[in-house]
Amino acid sequence: MKMNERAVSEAIGFIIILGIVMSGIGLVTLYGYPVLVKEQSNTDVRNMERAMIVIQNDMKSLCFKNVPYKETALQVSGGTLEVIGGDDYGAKFNISNTTSQWEFSPGALVYRSDRGTEVITLENGAVITRQEDAAGSAMLAEPRWFYDETTKTFAVYIMKITTDEAMARSGVATVRMSLEGVVTNVSSSPGGEEITVIYESDTSNDNSVAWGNYLTRSLGMERSADRYTLQGVTRLVVKEYRIRIHGI
Repeated sequence: MKMNERAVSEAIGFIIILGIVMSGIGLVTLYGYPVLVKEQSNTDVRNMERAMIVIQNDMKSLCFKNVPYKETALQVSGGTLEVIGGDDYGAKFNISNTTSQWEFSPGALVYRSDRGTEVITLENGAVITRQEDAAGSAMLAEPRWFYDETTKTFAVYIMKITTDEAMARSGVATVRMSLEGVVTNVSSSPGGEEITVIYESDTSNDNSVAWGNYLTRSLGMERSADRYTLQGVTRLVVKEYRIRIHGI
């Protein structure tokens, strides 16, 4: 008696097709899904870079355009936005000349990605990006410091963030802030003097490379370890703007 093998052939064909489909799904999961996650992470980071620059411009409006209050709505995707007041932040600026010394802790807005290692910081009017647990950092938008070669005037603007408490938010956030006060210090030396800037980074958010590049390349300061000096300054203006973050 001869057996009919047509059903066996159909079963083998089904198994082969199912194997091909499962292999395809496995390949897409293995290679395609990580790419999709990475692309989504990159999109979230790019959006937060733009959002931080918008907040930076709002802070400039508070400080330089006499705008009393600003509100900025943004989408915090793929990570967490944290507000750290100057009293709780580890980074410090020490500015001195031959007769005076000023020390400031600026505070910061810090975004940390949940899907990657990117960290974006708005610190003292500068937007800085870096990788978590890495030594390097770079400025996406510079602060408003300048040195006028003609008048030998060095102007330093400190934007200090103050809060009643630490804040953190994911999802939709609204950054509400106002200008709390301004303190101006002016020092003159007709014969010219040396100005020293020392930047001490926060232990958990090291932006020293970005600040070092800015002070040496954009302002032309000389570097020795963590000290930056500028010679022949006849007028030093140090202005501290206290910006209160009411909520996010």
